[in-house]
Amino acid sequence: MSLLSPAEGWYYKKVAKDEKMWMIIALVLCISMFVWMIMWHVYGKQNPSSITYRTSTTEFAKLSEAYIKKNMVGVDNGVPVVRPQPNTDVFILSEMWRWSPALILQKDQKYKFHISSKDLVHGFSIQPVNMNFQVYPGYDYVLEFKPTETGEYKVICNEFCGIGHHTMIGRIVVIEKEEDLKLYGYENLKKAPDPLPETKAEGKELSETDKALLGEQVYTLKGCAACHKLDGTSLLAPSWNGLFGKEEHVIENGKQITVTVDEDYIRESIKNPQQKVTVGFEKNPPMPVFPLTDEDIDHVIAYIKSLKK
Repeated sequence: MSLLSPAEGWYYKKVAKDEKMWMIIALVLCISMFVWMIMWHVYGKQNPSSITYRTSTTEFAKLSEAYIKKNMVGVDNGVPVVRPQPNTDVFILSEMWRWSPALILQKDQKYKFHISSKDLVHGFSIQPVNMNFQVYPGYDYVLEFKPTETGEYKVICNEFCGIGHHTMIGRIVVIEKEEDLKLYGYENLKKAPDPLPETKAEGKELSETDKALLGEQVYTLKGCAACHKLDGTSLLAPSWNGLFGKEEHVIENGKQITVTVDEDYIRESIKNPQQKVTVGFEKNPPMPVFPLTDEDIDHVIAYIKSLKK
């Protein structure tokens, strides 16, 4: 905005030749970009999908969990790893603060991704190819993918979603032959534990090892790894590594007390997370109440017991 009023009659003065030239150039560029925008939408090979379905966060979470249980081939730092068959549906769930599952895809094969959010709006950004899509709770966003280059691709959230936003990094690995799995540390994936239905039918008691394996499955599928790390770090919540038997300072009814992390404490913390909050994490987002069965909780306890420093 000018500080001084324009001279009287300025509107009727003729436009200079150089101004006319730049106006014409700008108009031609605008028209060209508009035409190319339409042509790219018609002929481009990476157009965003317009296929969406209404769903609920609970329904999609159940579908995603069932899909992972059926197709899981291993675990990568607390995140389930799935190797889907070509030309099949793949369910990807976003939640604070992780993408689940990690994927192993075959080069030059087609996949149909179903993506939804469990809580907030997230941004599904595949790097370094810079493909970006919005992920909304309550919507199943369908995207058809055909990876044409091998390599490791990161999935990051480009919509701020809270204190752990910067840790929300997923993984997609595209391979051409089996030997390629070694390049990404996926050659010795640990198979997801079997629920052992025949053992239950025969009335046999599960071993502590089996319970711990099933507890790891709960830890993986329920997204506990988003906050409870296994590498000793504790940014959002206490690390589970070496936690069992440890003394912790907690706040209960506004007072600070000391407790021993035993089976009863873990069970209470899962069923009522706000009853005793660990000192140092009072201001962090509260832990949600997960719909775990008593059997699931027993398995989680066995898993935490197995984690030694």
